Amino acid sequence: MSFTVINTFTLLDPAGAEEFEARFLTHVEWMRAQPGFLAHQAVRSADRPEVYVNLGWWERPEDFQQVLASATFQEHAEEFHKIVSVEADPSMGIARFDGAAGEPGDVLFVDFFTVEGNPEAFIGAFRAHAGAAAGIDGFVAADLAKSLFARPGGFTALTRWRDAEAALAATALPEYAALAALAEVRTVPAAHIAGNRAEPAPAGA
Repeated sequence: MSFTVINTFTLLDPAGAEEFEARFLTHVEWMRAQPGFLAHQAVRSADRPEVYVNLGWWERPEDFQQVLASATFQEHAEEFHKIVSVEADPSMGIARFDGAAGEPGDVLFVDFFTVEGNPEAFIGAFRAHAGAAAGIDGFVAADLAKSLFARPGGFTALTRWRDAEAALAATALPEYAALAALAEVRTVPAAHIAGNRAEPAPAGA
């Protein structure tokens, strides 16, 4: 699975959304041209509009580290830190489920899980729930990534749906109850800002 960088941006001034989004879109245009970059999905929290989350997918950690060390990235980062606080969570992709093709009006959710018990049991429960959710009319996609070191026991899931009703139906499944019993979860309903989910990493990457 692909290396996944999960960044949470919080506006220092809630009135600075337009400036941040303009700078961010310029930044990701540059990022898309870098070796090893696969894709990204940026969203804005519906409950806390000063908060943005971006998932960036890379072929290898080394590709991202090389970009991180570049002068251009450092210049962009310096500008970002003037308008947002940044929480970085380097992660590794664990599972992905594909349904219908994404559309502009889709509903997105970011779930931040914290697992205190067996992570393999949680991953199995997530796979079972996502597999069951994929049978719901309105399911589009689901991705799960495991935090490498920033959040011990931390997992992040990005799910995409045609509408909120389909997402709500997924939480009524017995598989969701089994999943929720294994972890604390913070759910962020979100609006699409830019990008789309990653294609699978090339074989051997």
